[in-house]
Amino acid sequence: MAIRGKLGALCQALLLAASVTALSVGVAYSQQTGDLQSLGERILDNPQDVDLNLRYAVAAEAAGQPRLALVAYERILINDPNNAAARDGYERIRRILEPSYTVTRLEVGARYDTNAANLNEDFFFAVPDSTTYFAKLMIADEREFGGRRWRSILNATIEDNSEFDQLNYGYLGVQTGPIFYVAPHLAAIPSIGGGVATLGDDFYFSEFNLGLTIEGRVTGVSYWVRARGGYREYDPDSTFFSTATDSGPYAELQAGLTKPHLLFERDTLTAQPFARWNSVDGDTFGFSPGTYTEYGADVNYNYQLTDHVQASVGVLLRERTFEDYDRTDTYTSPQASVTLQRMLPCDCDVRLQYRYRDNDSDDFASTYDAEQVTLQLTTRF
Repeated sequence: MAIRGKLGALCQALLLAASVTALSVGVAYSQQTGDLQSLGERILDNPQDVDLNLRYAVAAEAAGQPRLALVAYERILINDPNNAAARDGYERIRRILEPSYTVTRLEVGARYDTNAANLNEDFFFAVPDSTTYFAKLMIADEREFGGRRWRSILNATIEDNSEFDQLNYGYLGVQTGPIFYVAPHLAAIPSIGGGVATLGDDFYFSEFNLGLTIEGRVTGVSYWVRARGGYREYDPDSTFFSTATDSGPYAELQAGLTKPHLLFERDTLTAQPFARWNSVDGDTFGFSPGTYTEYGADVNYNYQLTDHVQASVGVLLRERTFEDYDRTDTYTSPQASVTLQRMLPCDCDVRLQYRYRDNDSDDFASTYDAEQVTLQLTTRF
């Protein structure tokens, strides 16, 4: 009987605590709702009052009304575009309300190259030209999962060379990770991913990787920085011309910067610096030297000639040093292109690009140059 009495007292205490908690929450919610209504009535008399709108926005967020808060921040920015508190609040609420989406981009085309095999015409008897037909698919998806927004990306590539079956290439890879908004214009995205590749119509490698991407925007410039490391397992091919004789880790650091209105209202500058380290050994005789470090950048200047025509010039620069061989390659590749935008009965762009490729190497047989012309159709849906 004593035990029953104690259990009954405990249940009564728990019920009393729950009732008090529920009552407190109800009172707080009613107070927030009342404050919100009162502030709304005052704003009707003075809609341009910045302080009043800020208080209303804070009260709306506290009452679980993010759309009302967003409208209040918008009212402030109409009259005071440089208001830091309103800008930060607007970005924060916009992210909360941003719907899930899936974007798909498909690129198909043909790439003619006077030296796709990268051979030195002074060393080899013949350097044939060839055309590579390619297709690239990218699917990016963002949605809420487990109370946090996640981004997932799938990449697929297929390349078929008309002259060299050994250059046929395929890749399928995925990345996924949560998005952490660390500041109004700054996000951090840790990710996990993997992929598999084929070369010459045979299995080439599989990989696993971890990465961290930082994305942001400041004074009209958007940027991203990505650090990624992984492990690649290559096909144990021991033939004389094998591309790799080992498996191992790799690491890379990449970044991107986009600056619109650099010199004129219709121009844009993009720059993508990078550094990579690869620990996988190549073949024993040095045909594919393997282990290397490299750094470089891809810089392009774009100008919107008309609403449907964009011109671009740029250059890709890269220096690669092979650790197990006394060899350094300096690669220079300027390009020029014209893109016809949304001129077909679809959300499509057609791009014609010319690129010159020059590789200056300490190894005479690996020095080469080539010309490349690419015709590409890009569509989004």
